Amino acid sequence: MTKHKHWTHLSVATLVVLCVACGEKEPAKSARQPTPLDLSTTGTISGQVHFEGQVPEQTILQLSGWSECAAQHPEGNPRAGDVLVNDGKLQNAVVYVKEGLGDRVFAVPTEAITIDQKGCVFSPRIATLRVGQPFRFLNSDPMAHNVRGLTKVARAWNFSLGVKGTTRTITVDKPEVMIELKCDIHPWMRAYTGTFDHPYFAMSGADGQFTLKDLPPGEYTIEAWHERFGTRSQKVSLGAKETKDIVFTFGAG
Repeated sequence: MTKHKHWTHLSVATLVVLCVACGEKEPAKSARQPTPLDLSTTGTISGQVHFEGQVPEQTILQLSGWSECAAQHPEGNPRAGDVLVNDGKLQNAVVYVKEGLGDRVFAVPTEAITIDQKGCVFSPRIATLRVGQPFRFLNSDPMAHNVRGLTKVARAWNFSLGVKGTTRTITVDKPEVMIELKCDIHPWMRAYTGTFDHPYFAMSGADGQFTLKDLPPGEYTIEAWHERFGTRSQKVSLGAKETKDIVFTFGAG
């Protein structure tokens, strides 16, 4: 074999090896297994979200320049629902464990959380879900909308829903509280979503009540978020099988 043929033979062999290596896929990363939870020791943190002082007016959504949207609200421009207070109790505050769960891993629900675009308004205005949980957007209007997620940590998204009945489902890849959602076509359309890597979150009801169940014993920072009034947080020490009642108080000042 000549020297030229020898190097040709080696080159071909080398290319074959390299191509085989190129075709090999990197082993898939296995999902982290959920941390076992001893339900015989878990406890509960519950309470209320209060509002003190003069209650601000809700934001009025200015639809009058958009006839196709205004036509769906014959009673006039709708209220945003961004301030809901009943007898000193604040609704739609998102309450969640901010710190204290360590490196625990929790199973992710498979059912989708849905936000609709109906009457040129996001519904619901506030949504909560888990990292990796299906997040479904629906357009129930006869005109086009889009959905843009103004993320700071998670992967951003921006897509159109151009025909009535169109849906699109995504997942949020990282925890983030809270992500603002917008429709760039109709500038008053806003919503908010909190995405968590654990199941310990709740939204205060019309009575201001919230409950975080099945929490392992530990030291926690619990935070409450509201779109108009910011955040409040407090430390809570929870013992085995213990129930703790806490109160968050917001005000207009």
